[in-house]
This record gives sequence, structure tokens and C-alpha cells, in this order.
Amino acid sequence: MSAKRIVFHSASLRGGGAERVFVLMANELAARGHDVTLFTWNGEGPNAALLSPRVKLLDLGLTIHGESYGKPATLRGLWRSVQVLRRLDPDAVFSAPEFANLIIALALIFSRSRAKFFPSFHAAKSLPSSGIGARLAIWLSKLVAWRATQAIAVSQGIGRDLAERGFPASRIAVINNPLPPRAKTTVSYPWHEQLAAMGDGLVLASVGRLVPVKDHKTLFDACALLGADRPWRLAIFGEGPLDAELKTYALKLGIADRVLFAGYVDDPMACYAAADLVVLSSLSEGFGNVLIEAMASGVPVVSTDAPHGPREILADGRFGPLVPVGDAKALAAAIIRTLEHPTPANFLKERAADFNVVRIGDRYEQLLRSSLGDA
Repeated sequence: MSAKRIVFHSASLRGGGAERVFVLMANELAARGHDVTLFTWNGEGPNAALLSPRVKLLDLGLTIHGESYGKPATLRGLWRSVQVLRRLDPDAVFSAPEFANLIIALALIFSRSRAKFFPSFHAAKSLPSSGIGARLAIWLSKLVAWRATQAIAVSQGIGRDLAERGFPASRIAVINNPLPPRAKTTVSYPWHEQLAAMGDGLVLASVGRLVPVKDHKTLFDACALLGADRPWRLAIFGEGPLDAELKTYALKLGIADRVLFAGYVDDPMACYAAADLVVLSSLSEGFGNVLIEAMASGVPVVSTDAPHGPREILADGRFGPLVPVGDAKALAAAIIRTLEHPTPANFLKERAADFNVVRIGDRYEQLLRSSLGDA
């Protein structure tokens, strides 16, 4: 198709999955000859290092306070977003996650832009359900649906959620997240030595932010059930507000000497290379990038049956066991079973290839082609 002016917008470039997806897709579409701008309110964060030189980075440089910008900065960001869209005059705008979708819908309306709008949704039923804030969020969600050309759901389950929230089914496109291009890692990190110092034993790994939805406590409970006679180590790759609480919980369970809090590692391949098994213990998971990344490295996976991505990725358990959310006993049993009979690496890699960045890039271009009427 002919080159298009495309804007990808995310509120920041921190370590979230949605932000990484947009960097990867911006890179891929720029490599295909499109004029691509990655527009963010704050360009700091590990995902910035992944950006291709072909992609223009437009950073407003707003300060993040904790997990948000605050009301005054949000209003400034909205107004400046209007100005950016007027100046760039894009053919298409992609946004994620939901906060960014609301902002861009408003900015497109205020700027009177005729750009096609593709809000992307990565979390299952993330809007609140009661109170004034909920009513406002529902109204704004309807505004996003009204302005959207097509909404992108990263899994079939999220697509169903969007339909329940009022998005017309004909304007929902299910496009899975892409697998990052693989690069062999030869770097040695301090956590490698720390892990080795913990002794022998198979390495279980968890990769994700230390936040309630990831439910690390159930993972810790499951590990405590593995027994003292079974050598294992657990590496926690991620950072977040629950760091201190989880360390205290590991002490309470008596497993602190087997758990390594490695912090955020901006080299996921190094994490998977060190692991014998990757465990996803989430309460909710719109897609589950960790699963496809681990599988691409040939590492077996165990996951909770969190809505919605894990079941879709693992094909109802064909590529790795699914256990009930919050069930530590079932999770422990699945871990033991998979360690004793690991899924063949080639089998996992073949499945992960279904999500490679070129295939997902084809889906994005197909969406542009159908919406912009370009053969």
C-alpha cells in the first residue's frame, strides 16, 4: 500500500506491555515505508531504547507523579495533543491503553481531525462499575466507541468485553500482540550471580509488574507447597508498588531464601534464558505477552486461566497447563507436573511463531488498507 502518515500514541514509554507493543508496531510500519511518529507525554522508560531510528519520537516531557499525571498536567496534555494532531495531520492514529484512548478521542474531536482512529484495548473489563467516576468513564468510553474507526482488541475475550460495553461488533478487530524480535543475549547481570548464590535447583520465573492483578501471592503460596525436599528457586523479574509487601510475604511463608527479587530487567531474553519454567499467576490478563516470549525461547509455561489471553495463547491447555485463578494447590501441582514432563521446546517455538512481528504487522496494514480504501 502507499505510504501513510501514522501516529502511535501512548501516555508514556514505561515498562508496560501496551507501550512495548506500540514501539514494536511503530518500528514495523516505519520499516514498511510509512511516515510514523510515536507521540508520548513522557518519553522516559525502557521501551524508548527499542525505538527504531526510522520512527520520529515526539515527547511532550510531562512529569509523571506515581502512576498518573494529575489533573492540571492532563488538561495541558490534552490541549497539546490537539495541537500535535493539527500539525501532523495524520491519516491514522493508534492509541493505548484506555487513558490514552480517551485523550486521543477528545483530541481528535477538538482538532477536527479526519484521521482514522484505532484505539487499542489490552485489559479485561478495566472500567470501574459504580459511582460518579464510573458513570463518567462509561460516557467517555461511548465517546471513544463513537469516534473509533475500528477498535483493536488484543484477544477474542477482550473483543467480547468491548461488544458488551457498546462497541459495534463490526468495528472490533482482534489483533494479538506481537512477539519482539529475538536477539541472543550474552550479557551477564548482577542477578545472575545472586541466583547462582541461592544454590542448585530448577529456576521458576515470573515476569511482570508487582501489582495486585499479577497475584504473586498465589504464586508464592504454590511455591511453598512444592516442599523443602524439592530444589527450586523463584526469580521475580519486575518492579512495582507491592515490592516491600511481597518480600514480607515471602518471609512469612519461609521461602525468602529461595526467592530472588531481580527488579525490572530490560532484556527479557536474559530472563527466559535463565528459567526452566515461566509461571503466570495473574487474576486477569488481556493477552499475556510473557507466555509467547517464554515459548519463543523454548521455555515451558504454566498459567492461570485468567481472562482472556492465556487460554487463547495456550490453545485451551495444549501448549501449557491452565489452572483456576487464585488456586495455589492447582498451580503447585501444574508446576510439578510440567517440571517433570516439560513441553518440547520446538512445539512451543512453533506456536510462538504465530505471533511474530511481521505477521502482526500484516494485520495492522490490512486494517489500514480496509479503512483508508488503499489497494
